[in-house]
Amino acid sequence: MTDKNQENKRLFFGLDFSEEDKSKIFNWLISKVESKRKPILKSNLHLTLAFLPNVPIKTQEALIEFARCLSVSPFSLRFEETSFWQNSGIFYLKPTSQPSSLTQLANTLRDEGEKLQLYTNPFAYHPHVTLIRNCKQPPQIIQKITPFDVTYSEFKLFHSTRINNQLRYIPIETFPLKAD
Repeated sequence: MTDKNQENKRLFFGLDFSEEDKSKIFNWLISKVESKRKPILKSNLHLTLAFLPNVPIKTQEALIEFARCLSVSPFSLRFEETSFWQNSGIFYLKPTSQPSSLTQLANTLRDEGEKLQLYTNPFAYHPHVTLIRNCKQPPQIIQKITPFDVTYSEFKLFHSTRINNQLRYIPIETFPLKAD
């Protein structure tokens, strides 16, 4: 009998940060934000584009082929604001604006996930970087993060899995952002 978890994967498309930017975010988070909850792992910092749970291997291959064919222009995001979702207890970093290329990319990937009957997201796309999960109240910000800009020229398909009882996001494939 085959283990179902070996057949299907929990995947998502996302935008990764450089190691330098991950360190910048994480160092600010552990030194300038007070919370009763631990932050997510530094290596897991990312901005989700489309969540795709329970993906069979054949569908994963189709998703990769689909993503390879996309033509979306590179874009830049400025990060300087945080917010908190009370219902889900998520404290997050958000970009100050949402360029049309980001929205186009996220919506195209989310639409493909729906077409493949993987996941229908009940919420409109809201770009964010999860910093702390399961907070009962917003963390106390001692000092705001120093604003920084990131230019994205690629996006990735990640596998969300547990390794040594820790949630890890492992890149599977990288796709360039390119104009037509």
